[in-house]
Amino acid sequence: MIHAYNEQFVGIIQPKVAAMFELAVLEEHIDIDAFAQKFISSPVCHALENADPVYALGKSANELLALILGNEPLDIETSSYASPEYWVGWVLSYAQWYFNKPYAAIVAAITCSQLLDNYFPYHEMDITQNMNLIAKHLKPVCPLKEIRQRRGLSQTQLANLSNVPLRTIKSYEQGTVDIAKAQGETLYALAQILNCSIEDLIR
Repeated sequence: MIHAYNEQFVGIIQPKVAAMFELAVLEEHIDIDAFAQKFISSPVCHALENADPVYALGKSANELLALILGNEPLDIETSSYASPEYWVGWVLSYAQWYFNKPYAAIVAAITCSQLLDNYFPYHEMDITQNMNLIAKHLKPVCPLKEIRQRRGLSQTQLANLSNVPLRTIKSYEQGTVDIAKAQGETLYALAQILNCSIEDLIR
């Protein structure tokens, strides 16, 4: 599995995201799902997804939180609760690295409040079990469907333009047939119409 960034950054970013969630909820009194949305829509989120050293290494959790909320940093760096909210941020950050998906995609699949509901017993389990929990909620999106929708084409339009049967396109997008096993000419025809590479379709 390809991860979001070099593993050496996980131990740096993970506690910062965890502390941000804890401080936001327990010190700033922001609902955890509301804070998740503020985080996702901030430049901080994109920077941490890519392990930008200016943010990952150069700023504390408190400073990152202040950037997200647009206020002055709190007087404390992190709370001492070792709280369920800290665990949510911890798991969320690890999942972003582990699955190589945007925070937005993970939170769309399982909300932070849903993660909180699973604090018992998952906080006592190995991180692998935490990832298994999230994996159950993450639905893989077929690259063909994603690219087709970005191009503004319906399945029928793509079928007509590419001369690939509509039923075949549906089976690829539903995951009942593995597109990676499609014939080269089929992949080429789809890639030509969608203006992408064959590799984009089978990633």
